[in-house]
Amino acid sequence: KGNKIFYDRNKDLVYSSGYTEIDLDKRYNIKSNDIYYDRSLKEIYGDKKTFIKDYKNNFYELEEQFEFDIEREVIKSKKSIVIDKNDNKYIFENLLINLKNNEIVGKEIKVEFEDSYFGNKKNDPKVRGRGGYSNEEELKVYKAVFSTCNIENKKCRGWELSADEFKHNKKRKIFEYYNSWLRIFDFKVFYLPYFNHPD
Repeated sequence: KGNKIFYDRNKDLVYSSGYTEIDLDKRYNIKSNDIYYDRSLKEIYGDKKTFIKDYKNNFYELEEQFEFDIEREVIKSKKSIVIDKNDNKYIFENLLINLKNNEIVGKEIKVEFEDSYFGNKKNDPKVRGRGGYSNEEELKVYKAVFSTCNIENKKCRGWELSADEFKHNKKRKIFEYYNSWLRIFDFKVFYLPYFNHPD
């Protein structure tokens, strides 16, 4: 659906000018502006902010240039925000999403977990790292830093755990850290080759 839709017969290319909404088989709802659909490649693409909601209630906010391969159900994006069905927020750069198996891979990752983790809604659990991936069973973040401090009001960050690898086992509901340091006020206090705790 759009205000102006053009079809280039020679290139087999559809262009929707202005606000556009696309419904893909009741599985994906796409809202964007100035969007292209290459019928021969079966690919939707554009460079404006785009919102996609899937049938599993996952929400994807694509900030910049993106490509959506319809047949493979794969999205590529320069910068994106993903909010899963549990209200966890994932911020990625150079993102690749496989919608068939809910796998996300990207760089410069930041995850804002739902605030009620650990039974205290005043917590603000976050992890950030150089890169990582997430699927239905686990989240892995490399060169990661984790803390539950709420830094919006600037009253902390008193502590953090830095790790070569952070893993959230979603099935067992456990956070795991490999080769990690407990830092308090920027001082390395305690080395932990392996550490875990419930989410």
